[in-house]
Amino acid sequence: MNAIIALCHFCEAHGPCILFCTQAFHSAHDAQLLMDSAPPDKRMPLLERSDSNASESSLSSLMHPPPKSSDQCEACRSVPVDQPGFISYDSRAQISYISGQYPEQSQLYSILRQACVRSLNCEVCPGREGPIVFGEDNSCHVLSHTFNVQDSQARGFSRLYSFIVVMMDRVFLINSWPFLVKHLRALIDNLQAKAETVYSMESEETKSSHPRSLRSSLSSLHGPDHLRCIRTNQMGRSLIELTGDREIFVYLHKYFVFLLKAGGQRITECVLEGPPQVAASPEPLQDERHLRGGSPMETLDRPVCASEFRVVQIENQPSFQSLRHLFQVLDYGDFLELAHHILRGDQVIVRGSDVTTVTSILDVLKDLVPDSCCRIIGFSQSYKESFICNFLGLAVGVELPHHIVASDLHVHLDILPPLNSKSSGSPREPHYEDSECSDPLQSYKLQVNSARPRTAETKYPIFLNRLTALLSNEVFSDSTVARALTALKEEWMNKVKVLYKFSQMGHLELPQRNERLTKLQEILLVNHEDLLILQYWRSALSKDYRTHLMQGDRTQ
Repeated sequence: MNAIIALCHFCEAHGPCILFCTQAFHSAHDAQLLMDSAPPDKRMPLLERSDSNASESSLSSLMHPPPKSSDQCEACRSVPVDQPGFISYDSRAQISYISGQYPEQSQLYSILRQACVRSLNCEVCPGREGPIVFGEDNSCHVLSHTFNVQDSQARGFSRLYSFIVVMMDRVFLINSWPFLVKHLRALIDNLQAKAETVYSMESEETKSSHPRSLRSSLSSLHGPDHLRCIRTNQMGRSLIELTGDREIFVYLHKYFVFLLKAGGQRITECVLEGPPQVAASPEPLQDERHLRGGSPMETLDRPVCASEFRVVQIENQPSFQSLRHLFQVLDYGDFLELAHHILRGDQVIVRGSDVTTVTSILDVLKDLVPDSCCRIIGFSQSYKESFICNFLGLAVGVELPHHIVASDLHVHLDILPPLNSKSSGSPREPHYEDSECSDPLQSYKLQVNSARPRTAETKYPIFLNRLTALLSNEVFSDSTVARALTALKEEWMNKVKVLYKFSQMGHLELPQRNERLTKLQEILLVNHEDLLILQYWRSALSKDYRTHLMQGDRTQ
């Protein structure tokens, strides 16, 4: 658990002070660096243990300079000066737990000191004893449990202490409330029981050594105010003396280590963005072609969603195995142009003689966009309008309407097989010089055409730049690239959600709306071309999910 647990005390002479604290270092290397930062004459190597059980040892003086000894009394000190703390090392988890009077870093000391003052002075619960949570998002969050320990020599016969748990994660702290409060309460009960035993013994000794007649005469001569002054002027007493346990801080170190270790194991942190970003279509229980009772070639002429689309495997017809495979075969500039059109929602038309090659290209290209944005016709003998499908496979020789060729909302990919290849379906015999390469698709020519060809001034979206960097990285395996592409799409779908909520804002004047849209682009780290992608990807949000987004907005 990434937190600091501390015991704090309100000294009648010096005010709130940190008495004892424990923090975790998540590797032995980090703790060793801490040791190395100490003065040379105060360094001590970390303990090494072969088992996973924590073990205690005295810790060198690594703390930042504490208050001067003249500013401290026995009540403000926890462990002797010659033994400033303890260390436990869990070799299995590679975590070092270090306890002392002060944290090792000056920044943490400042945060812990503030939490200590607020715990004992400002943030109190009814009755002055019990748990409470306070903090700020830009600083830290604190769970504080105040309690009193009986002291026969203190004003009011008790001293005020508190346990504080300090961490940055507010959600984690709130979810750990039942666990922490339960065990802190048990620890407090143990300390109070020990202190009550000592208090009772001292009270009995006082009664036996000071008869009532003597006490009444002193009271008549000096009054209760004089007795209070006598009691107040006495030096503060340490927690060791109050509880009668010389190993009390060893016990606290072990208990704090338990809280840090068990608190981190009981809750596993995970990223949860809410319901799925896109409305996933259920996978068919059987192959869609079999359900419809048609042959593979017949079903390819019907529009299907991404989850239902399948590549038709025909013998001796090569196929693309992944988006990276297509990226390696296709010219770099042509890939940019093709992917750019697909990402912003334009219709892509793939023409070729081999059904397997055409359908495999459509299958890898659909991975560029969310599944709900895909309507695919695998292989057709006639052109289909873009409102029917946005991924279209055509046979060689199918003529495109003139308005489609002239439109910049469409992009065409023509597959040209080797010139000396035989009829469709026969083995390829490429005429190119690299025909002996292991990949037969390297001998094919893939030609991309659009009404608005790319130029040197063409600006591409940030998404596409990150995509090409990912595909061109030869260090990553194909499975790693596939997972990274999924993560990239999820990241952009999160931006889609933000843009959708922005679009549902109340009526704004055009200049004000454009100004806010510009600021939103800076926050989301996108450019104008990326906005076109985000606007198209909004169609991947189902009606139910859009309702969920708006309901979540209203409840906040």
